[in-house]
Amino acid sequence: MTDAQPLVIAAALLDALDPLPHPQRMVELASRARRLADQGVLRPVLEELADGDPYERRIAVVAAAVGRDTEWIGVHLTDEDRVVRGHALRAARSLGVPDEVYEEAFTDAPAAVRRQLVRAIARDGRTALADRLLPALRAVWGDAEAARLLPGCSAAVVADLLPGLLRSVDGWSSLGHHHPGPLLDAVTAELAALPAAERDGWWHWYGYDRGIAAAARTLPHRVLDLLEQYGPARLPGSLHRSLGHLAAADPTRFARLLLTPGGCTIPERALSRTLLHRLVAGLPDGLVAELGRAIARLLPRLLRVLAPSRRAAVHEAAVAGRGEGAEVTVDTALLDALPRTYAATVARRLAERARSRGADRAIVLRAESYLPFDEVRERLLAATREPAADDRATAWSLLVHSAGRSGEQSAVAAVLAEMGRLRNEQDPVRSVALRALIAVRPALFTGTVEPLLDRIATDAVEARDSSAATRSALTALAVAVLREHAVTGEHALLNWALRTLVRISGNSGSADLGRLDRTLRRGQ
Repeated sequence: MTDAQPLVIAAALLDALDPLPHPQRMVELASRARRLADQGVLRPVLEELADGDPYERRIAVVAAAVGRDTEWIGVHLTDEDRVVRGHALRAARSLGVPDEVYEEAFTDAPAAVRRQLVRAIARDGRTALADRLLPALRAVWGDAEAARLLPGCSAAVVADLLPGLLRSVDGWSSLGHHHPGPLLDAVTAELAALPAAERDGWWHWYGYDRGIAAAARTLPHRVLDLLEQYGPARLPGSLHRSLGHLAAADPTRFARLLLTPGGCTIPERALSRTLLHRLVAGLPDGLVAELGRAIARLLPRLLRVLAPSRRAAVHEAAVAGRGEGAEVTVDTALLDALPRTYAATVARRLAERARSRGADRAIVLRAESYLPFDEVRERLLAATREPAADDRATAWSLLVHSAGRSGEQSAVAAVLAEMGRLRNEQDPVRSVALRALIAVRPALFTGTVEPLLDRIATDAVEARDSSAATRSALTALAVAVLREHAVTGEHALLNWALRTLVRISGNSGSADLGRLDRTLRRGQ
């Protein structure tokens, strides 16, 4: 090959790639690189490209990786171009670049390059190389530089050196992921040596918590030991994402951790539905009830993730011996989490208590709305005729929800017939009633109620004081009906939903349908 030929081939390669979009460009580059490697002319072309601008040099490193030119890749592990260097480091593992090349690369590499090399060594599992390099790095560059190499070292080396490098560690998550055992050994020894008054600050000071959070994924029982013995008063945020591993490993110990007086305080927002589901699945009813009694706001959420057959017993145990107190309240979130029949029993007790203590009529009515629909219907209807608009709005909401909870199509139809009176109501009252209607399962709407729905929608849209909130509620209702009955084939309801959406659009100039890709089923 003459000296001019690599230049010609490189120019032809660049000309072929230039008009192509990136995905096709990479396919074409890979094809040509393999062909040049098979012909034995790839290296001269690479050298020609390496003398060009950054784009040409980046083309060269991709071609070298595809053409499996191990030597060229090894030379460019410390390339001055960050992109070229990154490509070379990613390709080095699959190409089998020897450890000696990495050792040579450390000799004159600047700090940024050394850090990339260290991450590559840990990622590629070059344990023997990391063990060999660490003493030299520590002697030349100090503890901080050496500590970055710990995730790539063997467990024995980490266990030996980590106690002396603990205050120099920066990559806690990586260290906890690669060496959870030695890390937990080191931090346990450090916590044991600290005075009790200083342990709480330790958790929030230096980043140890990130390493412990990473270790929790593989050694959850060890982390539970650590929290039980030396846990902070408030759990660091980095550990919130690891709570699921702790709860799944030992639900009972995790529950006891929440219940221990003066133990770790875990924010309620960190207790996700998935975590609570894992937790209660492995706990006896008595311990679930104890959790609900100790953390009152958590009880409705605990009940929701329990099997319905367990909820009544857990609720009874949770509220037993609590005392009634002076304040009369109705926790609707709690009642909603209970089975319907049992919820009615609890609601009846709450209503009688509220009435005997002279509570506000709205509180009594809220409790009574959980009684069987036929029993409470007339009282709720009477409340929808109260003189105050706020009271009427509350009553309409309670009435609609009561019908929806009954699960009876006849109850829903009866309420829809009564909602014809909303034509002469103020918009704030109408808006609240329509918003409540969204919570009713669309399966409870049948084709026979289509005229009632149409009248409600027409009155709401054509009202002089019709608001954006009312139209938004009506839109959500129409989309819910559309989603449900596109499967059942209730053409009257489908037509009503589409007609309502068109009516809202024509009246306001737009209709916010939200994320239909999420609210409608696949194919709808």
